[in-house]
Amino acid sequence: MTLPAQGKIAFANQLRGLAVLMVIVSHYAGTYWSARELVSLFVFAPPVEGPSSLVSRFITPPTVAYGPFGVAIFFLISGFVIPFSLEKLGAARFLAARLLRIYPTYWAASAAVIFIAWLSSKYWGQAFHMDTGRLIANMLLVQIQTGHLSTDLVNWTLAVEVKFYIVAMLLWPWIRCRPVLTITGFSLALLAYMSCIPKGWNIVPMGVMQIGLTSTNTELLFLPFLFIGTLFHLELTKKISPKALIGSALAVLIIFLAMWKKTPWFAQSASAAANYSYALLLFGVCYVLRGRFRANRVLDFFADVSYPLYIVHSLVGYAAIRFLMANGVSFVPAALLAFGAAVALAYLIHRTVELPTAALGKRFGRRPVAPAVPATTEGVKVGA
Repeated sequence: MTLPAQGKIAFANQLRGLAVLMVIVSHYAGTYWSARELVSLFVFAPPVEGPSSLVSRFITPPTVAYGPFGVAIFFLISGFVIPFSLEKLGAARFLAARLLRIYPTYWAASAAVIFIAWLSSKYWGQAFHMDTGRLIANMLLVQIQTGHLSTDLVNWTLAVEVKFYIVAMLLWPWIRCRPVLTITGFSLALLAYMSCIPKGWNIVPMGVMQIGLTSTNTELLFLPFLFIGTLFHLELTKKISPKALIGSALAVLIIFLAMWKKTPWFAQSASAAANYSYALLLFGVCYVLRGRFRANRVLDFFADVSYPLYIVHSLVGYAAIRFLMANGVSFVPAALLAFGAAVALAYLIHRTVELPTAALGKRFGRRPVAPAVPATTEGVKVGA
Protein backbone atom coordinates (compact mmCIF):
# COMPACT_ATOMS: atom_id res chain seq x y z
CA MET A 1 0.00 0.00 0.00
CA THR A 2 1.28 3.46 -0.84
CA LEU A 3 1.02 5.87 2.05
CA PRO A 4 -0.76 9.14 1.33
CA ALA A 5 1.17 12.35 1.00
CA GLN A 6 2.04 13.96 4.33
CA GLY A 7 -0.29 16.87 3.65
CA LYS A 8 -3.21 14.48 3.41
CA ILE A 9 -2.81 13.37 7.04
CA ALA A 10 -1.57 16.67 8.51
CA PHE A 11 -5.16 17.30 9.58
CA ALA A 12 -5.03 14.29 11.93
CA ASN A 13 -1.74 15.39 13.45
CA GLN A 14 -2.99 18.91 14.12
CA LEU A 15 -6.26 17.60 15.53
CA ARG A 16 -4.12 15.65 18.00
CA GLY A 17 -2.58 18.92 19.18
CA LEU A 18 -6.02 20.50 19.49
CA ALA A 19 -7.35 17.48 21.39
CA VAL A 20 -4.72 17.59 24.12
CA LEU A 21 -5.35 21.31 24.65
CA MET A 22 -9.09 20.67 24.96
CA VAL A 23 -8.51 17.99 27.57
CA ILE A 24 -6.23 20.27 29.58
CA VAL A 25 -8.78 23.11 29.53
CA SER A 26 -11.45 20.67 30.68
CA HIS A 27 -9.37 19.41 33.59
CA TYR A 28 -7.90 22.70 34.78
CA ALA A 29 -11.01 24.84 34.33
CA GLY A 30 -13.55 22.12 35.04
CA THR A 31 -12.42 19.07 37.00
CA TYR A 32 -10.17 21.06 39.35
CA TRP A 33 -13.28 22.87 40.64
CA SER A 34 -16.08 20.37 40.10
CA ALA A 35 -14.29 17.32 41.56
CA ARG A 36 -12.45 18.93 44.48
CA GLU A 37 -12.48 15.88 46.74
CA LEU A 38 -11.18 13.63 43.95
CA VAL A 39 -8.41 16.07 43.06
CA SER A 40 -7.39 16.42 46.70
CA LEU A 41 -7.26 12.62 47.07
CA PHE A 42 -4.83 12.23 44.18
CA VAL A 43 -2.52 15.17 44.96
CA PHE A 44 -2.60 14.63 48.73
CA ALA A 45 -3.77 18.17 49.46
CA PRO A 46 -6.77 19.71 51.23
CA PRO A 47 -9.71 20.35 48.88
CA VAL A 48 -9.73 23.82 47.36
CA GLU A 49 -12.24 26.12 49.03
CA GLY A 50 -14.43 28.94 47.78
CA PRO A 51 -16.42 29.48 44.58
CA SER A 52 -15.02 28.36 41.26
CA SER A 53 -13.31 30.93 39.07
CA LEU A 54 -15.53 33.11 36.88
CA VAL A 55 -13.15 32.44 34.00
CA SER A 56 -13.59 28.73 34.59
CA ARG A 57 -17.37 29.01 34.37
CA PHE A 58 -17.14 31.17 31.25
CA ILE A 59 -14.96 28.83 29.19
CA THR A 60 -16.75 25.58 30.07
CA PRO A 61 -20.20 25.84 28.44
CA PRO A 62 -22.78 23.25 29.52
CA THR A 63 -23.40 22.06 25.96
CA VAL A 64 -19.78 21.10 25.24
CA ALA A 65 -17.58 18.94 27.45
CA TYR A 66 -14.04 19.59 26.28
CA GLY A 67 -12.66 16.49 27.99
CA PRO A 68 -14.83 13.87 26.25
CA PHE A 69 -14.60 15.94 23.04
CA GLY A 70 -10.80 15.82 23.10
CA VAL A 71 -10.64 12.15 24.06
CA ALA A 72 -13.04 11.30 21.23
CA ILE A 73 -10.73 13.08 18.77
CA PHE A 74 -7.78 11.07 20.13
CA PHE A 75 -9.71 7.84 19.61
CA LEU A 76 -10.68 8.71 16.03
CA ILE A 77 -7.09 9.61 15.19
CA SER A 78 -5.82 6.31 16.61
CA GLY A 79 -8.36 4.35 14.61
CA PHE A 80 -7.36 6.32 11.53
CA VAL A 81 -3.57 5.95 11.71
CA ILE A 82 -3.10 2.48 13.23
CA PRO A 83 -3.97 0.65 9.97
CA PHE A 84 -0.92 2.23 8.32
CA SER A 85 1.28 0.33 10.77
CA LEU A 86 -0.77 -2.85 10.55
CA GLU A 87 -0.50 -2.90 6.78
CA LYS A 88 3.22 -2.16 6.84
CA LEU A 89 4.41 -4.38 9.68
CA GLY A 90 2.09 -7.32 9.97
CA ALA A 91 0.54 -8.54 13.20
CA ALA A 92 3.44 -9.58 15.42
CA ARG A 93 5.78 -6.71 14.55
CA PHE A 94 2.89 -4.25 14.80
CA LEU A 95 2.00 -5.31 18.33
CA ALA A 96 5.61 -5.30 19.50
CA ALA A 97 6.23 -1.86 17.99
CA ARG A 98 3.05 -0.40 19.50
CA LEU A 99 3.76 -1.73 22.98
CA LEU A 100 7.27 -0.30 22.78
CA ARG A 101 5.71 2.97 21.67
CA ILE A 102 3.21 3.07 24.54
CA TYR A 103 4.82 1.68 27.67
CA PRO A 104 8.30 3.27 28.09
CA THR A 105 6.93 6.80 27.70
CA TYR A 106 4.00 5.97 29.94
CA TRP A 107 6.28 4.60 32.64
CA ALA A 108 8.56 7.65 32.52
CA ALA A 109 5.60 10.05 32.67
CA SER A 110 3.99 8.03 35.46
CA ALA A 111 7.19 8.16 37.50
CA ALA A 112 7.19 11.94 37.15
CA VAL A 113 3.51 12.18 38.11
CA ILE A 114 3.93 9.98 41.18
CA PHE A 115 6.97 12.00 42.24
CA ILE A 116 4.98 15.24 41.98
CA ALA A 117 2.17 13.70 44.03
CA TRP A 118 4.75 12.68 46.65
CA LEU A 119 6.17 16.22 46.75
CA SER A 120 2.65 17.58 47.17
CA SER A 121 2.02 15.22 50.08
CA LYS A 122 5.20 16.42 51.78
CA TYR A 123 4.23 20.07 51.35
CA TRP A 124 0.74 19.55 52.74
CA GLY A 125 1.85 17.19 55.50
CA GLN A 126 -0.30 14.29 54.34
CA ALA A 127 0.74 10.64 54.31
CA PHE A 128 1.66 9.43 50.83
CA HIS A 129 0.40 5.96 49.95
CA MET A 130 0.72 3.85 46.79
CA ASP A 131 0.37 0.11 47.34
CA THR A 132 2.31 -2.29 45.13
CA GLY A 133 -0.74 -3.95 43.59
CA ARG A 134 -2.17 -0.63 42.46
CA LEU A 135 1.17 0.48 41.03
CA ILE A 136 1.75 -2.73 39.06
CA ALA A 137 -1.81 -2.82 37.73
CA ASN A 138 -1.52 0.76 36.51
CA MET A 139 1.90 0.25 34.95
CA LEU A 140 0.47 -2.68 32.98
CA LEU A 141 -2.72 -0.69 32.21
CA VAL A 142 -4.99 -3.36 33.69
CA GLN A 143 -6.15 -1.26 36.65
CA ILE A 144 -9.78 -1.35 35.50
CA GLN A 145 -9.89 -5.14 35.26
CA THR A 146 -8.22 -5.63 38.64
CA GLY A 147 -10.30 -3.06 40.49
CA HIS A 148 -7.50 -0.64 41.36
CA LEU A 149 -7.61 3.14 41.42
CA SER A 150 -5.82 4.96 38.64
CA THR A 151 -2.51 6.61 39.46
CA ASP A 152 -3.13 9.67 37.28
CA LEU A 153 -6.88 9.89 36.50
CA VAL A 154 -6.29 9.73 32.72
CA ASN A 155 -4.67 6.38 31.91
CA TRP A 156 -7.99 4.66 31.26
CA THR A 157 -7.78 5.92 27.67
CA LEU A 158 -4.40 4.22 27.23
CA ALA A 159 -5.92 0.96 28.45
CA VAL A 160 -8.61 1.36 25.79
CA GLU A 161 -5.95 1.99 23.14
CA VAL A 162 -4.01 -1.17 24.04
CA LYS A 163 -7.18 -3.25 23.74
CA PHE A 164 -7.90 -1.63 20.40
CA TYR A 165 -4.44 -2.57 19.13
CA ILE A 166 -5.06 -6.21 20.03
CA VAL A 167 -8.57 -6.34 18.52
CA ALA A 168 -7.51 -4.48 15.37
CA MET A 169 -4.58 -6.85 14.92
CA LEU A 170 -6.84 -9.89 15.26
CA LEU A 171 -9.53 -8.53 12.93
CA TRP A 172 -7.18 -7.07 10.32
CA PRO A 173 -7.25 -10.06 7.90
CA TRP A 174 -11.05 -9.81 7.76
CA ILE A 175 -11.05 -6.00 7.66
CA ARG A 176 -8.84 -6.13 4.57
CA CYS A 177 -11.29 -8.44 2.80
CA ARG A 178 -14.68 -7.22 4.04
CA PRO A 179 -14.07 -3.96 5.90
CA VAL A 180 -17.60 -2.64 6.42
CA LEU A 181 -19.07 -6.03 7.28
CA THR A 182 -16.27 -6.83 9.74
CA ILE A 183 -16.36 -3.53 11.60
CA THR A 184 -20.14 -3.26 11.82
CA GLY A 185 -20.40 -6.96 12.65
CA PHE A 186 -17.89 -6.63 15.48
CA SER A 187 -19.73 -3.58 16.83
CA LEU A 188 -23.07 -5.40 16.76
CA ALA A 189 -21.54 -8.44 18.45
CA LEU A 190 -20.17 -6.23 21.22
CA LEU A 191 -23.59 -4.61 21.66
CA ALA A 192 -25.22 -8.04 21.83
CA TYR A 193 -22.69 -9.18 24.42
CA MET A 194 -23.37 -6.15 26.64
CA SER A 195 -27.12 -6.60 26.23
CA CYS A 196 -27.06 -10.26 27.24
CA ILE A 197 -24.91 -10.11 30.38
CA PRO A 198 -27.10 -10.77 33.44
CA LYS A 199 -27.13 -7.85 35.83
CA GLY A 200 -25.78 -9.97 38.66
CA TRP A 201 -22.65 -10.88 36.72
CA ASN A 202 -19.79 -8.60 37.58
CA ILE A 203 -16.77 -10.36 39.07
CA VAL A 204 -15.23 -13.25 37.12
CA PRO A 205 -12.45 -15.18 38.91
CA MET A 206 -9.38 -15.88 36.76
CA GLY A 207 -6.76 -17.72 38.77
CA VAL A 208 -5.53 -15.46 41.56
CA MET A 209 -7.20 -12.43 39.99
CA GLN A 210 -10.79 -11.28 39.79
CA ILE A 211 -11.85 -9.52 36.60
CA GLY A 212 -14.60 -6.92 36.80
CA LEU A 213 -16.93 -7.35 33.81
CA THR A 214 -18.82 -4.12 34.37
CA SER A 215 -15.65 -2.06 34.57
CA THR A 216 -14.11 -3.87 31.60
CA ASN A 217 -17.19 -3.04 29.55
CA THR A 218 -16.50 0.66 30.15
CA GLU A 219 -13.34 0.14 28.07
CA LEU A 220 -14.75 -2.22 25.43
CA LEU A 221 -17.49 0.33 24.82
CA PHE A 222 -15.07 2.61 22.97
CA LEU A 223 -13.64 0.07 20.52
CA PRO A 224 -16.37 0.57 17.88
CA PHE A 225 -15.80 4.32 18.08
CA LEU A 226 -12.09 3.87 17.36
CA PHE A 227 -13.03 1.70 14.39
CA ILE A 228 -14.90 4.68 12.93
CA GLY A 229 -11.46 6.22 12.48
CA THR A 230 -10.44 3.03 10.68
CA LEU A 231 -13.36 3.48 8.29
CA PHE A 232 -11.95 6.89 7.34
CA HIS A 233 -8.58 5.23 6.72
CA LEU A 234 -10.25 2.68 4.45
CA GLU A 235 -11.89 5.44 2.42
CA LEU A 236 -8.59 7.31 2.18
CA THR A 237 -6.87 4.21 0.80
CA LYS A 238 -9.76 3.53 -1.59
CA LYS A 239 -10.85 0.31 0.13
CA ILE A 240 -14.40 1.63 0.57
CA SER A 241 -16.43 4.31 -1.18
CA PRO A 242 -17.41 7.68 0.34
CA LYS A 243 -21.01 6.47 0.56
CA ALA A 244 -19.92 3.33 2.38
CA LEU A 245 -17.90 5.47 4.78
CA ILE A 246 -20.85 7.71 5.62
CA GLY A 247 -23.30 4.85 6.03
CA SER A 248 -21.04 2.59 8.07
CA ALA A 249 -19.69 5.42 10.27
CA LEU A 250 -23.22 6.50 11.17
CA ALA A 251 -24.25 2.90 11.83
CA VAL A 252 -21.29 2.27 14.14
CA LEU A 253 -21.91 5.60 15.91
CA ILE A 254 -25.51 4.57 16.60
CA ILE A 255 -24.30 1.22 17.95
CA PHE A 256 -21.73 3.01 20.12
CA LEU A 257 -24.37 5.35 21.57
CA ALA A 258 -26.64 2.38 22.27
CA MET A 259 -23.77 0.65 24.09
CA TRP A 260 -23.12 3.78 26.17
CA LYS A 261 -26.46 3.27 27.92
CA LYS A 262 -25.42 -0.20 29.04
CA THR A 263 -22.35 0.90 31.01
CA PRO A 264 -21.76 2.96 34.17
CA TRP A 265 -20.71 5.85 31.90
CA PHE A 266 -24.39 6.56 31.21
CA ALA A 267 -25.27 7.11 34.86
CA GLN A 268 -22.14 9.19 35.46
CA SER A 269 -22.24 11.35 32.34
CA ALA A 270 -25.09 10.68 29.94
CA SER A 271 -24.54 13.96 28.08
CA ALA A 272 -20.86 13.23 27.41
CA ALA A 273 -21.86 10.83 24.65
CA ALA A 274 -23.07 13.79 22.58
CA ASN A 275 -19.53 15.15 22.51
CA TYR A 276 -18.38 12.01 20.71
CA SER A 277 -20.84 12.94 17.98
CA TYR A 278 -19.44 16.49 17.91
CA ALA A 279 -15.92 15.08 17.63
CA LEU A 280 -16.93 12.84 14.73
CA LEU A 281 -18.47 15.82 12.96
CA LEU A 282 -15.29 17.87 13.42
CA PHE A 283 -13.09 14.98 12.33
CA GLY A 284 -15.25 14.42 9.25
CA VAL A 285 -15.12 18.09 8.22
CA CYS A 286 -11.34 18.18 8.66
CA TYR A 287 -11.02 14.95 6.68
CA VAL A 288 -12.98 16.43 3.78
CA LEU A 289 -10.80 19.57 3.92
CA ARG A 290 -7.56 17.66 4.57
CA GLY A 291 -5.87 19.01 1.45
CA ARG A 292 -6.03 22.54 2.86
CA PHE A 293 -4.08 21.85 6.03
CA ARG A 294 -0.63 23.40 6.22
CA ALA A 295 2.13 23.43 8.82
CA ASN A 296 1.16 25.16 12.05
CA ARG A 297 3.94 25.54 14.59
CA VAL A 298 1.68 25.69 17.62
CA LEU A 299 -0.56 22.74 16.81
CA ASP A 300 2.32 20.71 15.39
CA PHE A 301 4.32 21.24 18.59
CA PHE A 302 1.47 20.17 20.83
CA ALA A 303 0.83 17.20 18.56
CA ASP A 304 4.47 16.15 19.00
CA VAL A 305 4.33 16.27 22.80
CA SER A 306 0.66 15.27 23.13
CA TYR A 307 1.29 11.79 24.52
CA PRO A 308 3.52 12.64 27.50
CA LEU A 309 1.61 15.90 28.00
CA TYR A 310 -1.66 14.01 28.23
CA ILE A 311 -0.26 11.76 30.96
CA VAL A 312 1.46 14.40 33.11
CA HIS A 313 -0.89 17.35 32.77
CA SER A 314 -3.59 16.37 35.24
CA LEU A 315 -1.82 15.64 38.53
CA VAL A 316 1.11 17.94 37.78
CA GLY A 317 -1.37 20.69 36.97
CA TYR A 318 -3.67 20.05 39.92
CA ALA A 319 -0.76 19.96 42.39
CA ALA A 320 0.80 23.11 40.96
CA ILE A 321 -2.46 25.08 40.87
CA ARG A 322 -3.31 24.04 44.42
CA PHE A 323 0.15 25.04 45.67
CA LEU A 324 0.19 28.38 43.85
CA MET A 325 -3.32 29.37 44.90
CA ALA A 326 -2.49 28.53 48.51
CA ASN A 327 0.40 30.98 48.22
CA GLY A 328 -1.61 33.93 46.94
CA VAL A 329 -1.65 33.37 43.17
CA SER A 330 -5.08 33.72 41.56
CA PHE A 331 -6.51 30.89 39.48
CA VAL A 332 -5.73 32.07 35.94
CA PRO A 333 -2.01 32.81 36.50
CA ALA A 334 -1.74 29.61 38.55
CA ALA A 335 -3.32 27.56 35.76
CA LEU A 336 -1.05 29.13 33.14
CA LEU A 337 2.05 28.46 35.24
CA ALA A 338 0.90 24.89 35.84
CA PHE A 339 0.33 24.45 32.12
CA GLY A 340 3.83 25.73 31.39
CA ALA A 341 5.32 23.31 33.91
CA ALA A 342 3.40 20.39 32.42
CA VAL A 343 4.50 21.32 28.90
CA ALA A 344 8.14 21.61 29.97
CA LEU A 345 8.03 18.22 31.69
CA ALA A 346 6.27 16.64 28.71
CA TYR A 347 8.86 18.06 26.31
CA LEU A 348 11.67 16.64 28.44
CA ILE A 349 10.07 13.18 28.40
CA HIS A 350 9.37 13.52 24.67
CA ARG A 351 13.03 14.23 23.90
CA THR A 352 14.65 11.80 26.32
CA VAL A 353 12.26 8.84 26.26
CA GLU A 354 9.52 9.05 23.64
CA LEU A 355 11.67 9.84 20.59
CA PRO A 356 14.41 7.26 21.33
CA THR A 357 11.94 4.45 22.09
CA ALA A 358 9.81 5.36 19.06
CA ALA A 359 12.93 5.12 16.89
CA LEU A 360 13.76 1.77 18.48
CA GLY A 361 10.24 0.57 17.79
CA LYS A 362 10.55 1.55 14.14
CA ARG A 363 13.82 -0.36 13.80
CA PHE A 364 12.36 -3.34 15.60
CA GLY A 365 9.28 -3.25 13.41
CA ARG A 366 11.05 -3.19 10.07
CA ARG A 367 10.60 -6.20 7.88
CA PRO A 368 13.84 -7.99 6.99
CA VAL A 369 15.19 -6.78 3.67
CA ALA A 370 16.11 -9.56 1.25
CA PRO A 371 19.69 -9.39 -0.01
CA ALA A 372 20.23 -8.23 -3.55
CA VAL A 373 20.09 -11.15 -6.01
CA PRO A 374 23.45 -11.53 -7.74
CA ALA A 375 23.59 -11.56 -11.50
CA THR A 376 25.13 -14.37 -13.53
CA THR A 377 27.82 -13.78 -16.12
CA GLU A 378 25.10 -13.79 -18.76
CA GLY A 379 23.40 -10.85 -17.07
CA VAL A 380 20.36 -12.87 -16.03
CA LYS A 381 19.44 -12.78 -12.31
CA VAL A 382 19.64 -16.09 -10.53
CA GLY A 383 16.19 -17.47 -9.99
CA ALA A 384 14.65 -15.24 -12.66
